[in-house]
Amino acid sequence: MVTPGITLDPTTEHARSATPAEAIRAGADHLVIGRSITHAADPVAAIQGAERSKA
Repeated sequence: MVTPGITLDPTTEHARSATPAEAIRAGADHLVIGRSITHAADPVAAIQGAERSKA
C-alpha cells in the first residue's frame, strides 16, 4: 500500500496526514513524504529523521 500525506510535522497543513509510524501501524508499505523533506532546511537530515521515526 502506498500512503501519501506523510508528514514529519504533526501540525502540518494537510487535511489528513499521518506520521511515518502512524502510517506503518495502519498498514502502509510505502510512504510518500513530500514537503517535509523538500521544504526542509536540511533535506538529508529530514530523510534521516523520517527513517528514525518509522519505529
